[in-house]
Amino acid sequence: MIAIGRLGRPHGVRGEIKLFPYFGHDLVDGFIGRRLYVKAGKEPEMVTLVSSRAADKLSIVAFDGIGSPEDVAKYSGGAIQVPRESMPPPTDGTYYYEEIVGLPVFDPEGRKLGVLTDFFEAGSADVWVVKSDTGEEIMTPCIPETLVEVDLPGGRIVMKLMEIE
Repeated sequence: MIAIGRLGRPHGVRGEIKLFPYFGHDLVDGFIGRRLYVKAGKEPEMVTLVSSRAADKLSIVAFDGIGSPEDVAKYSGGAIQVPRESMPPPTDGTYYYEEIVGLPVFDPEGRKLGVLTDFFEAGSADVWVVKSDTGEEIMTPCIPETLVEVDLPGGRIVMKLMEIE
């Protein structure tokens, strides 16, 4: 499953909710009339997206059978997920979060640096967070000088850490 956005608070009085899309409004709009999964608790719940409209950096969405803010509030803070095969292929050099987080990270000489635990946008490049076996967090920019290889079939990442002067 791939998360396509995070749900915020209910919006208005008709059961709509704010969605902060990870891949833009157009992708969300492409799922209107289709079944999605909301993961707000332990188990994902299947819902059908019936409407979506852009509102600045977020979308206002509605699900079939939900007509009040009280009913939709249970999804606040949850993630909208879709099956991987429903997603377009990522462009070269980009990856879905779920595909790379959790992969072991090695240096070019084959020494394990740790496991990729997160990444976030910081200016012109993402910063990848690698947690070592000792619990230390290593934050490194994901740029051509540091990222050597992402081997999804082999289940590993090779990164060259930057020298700090």
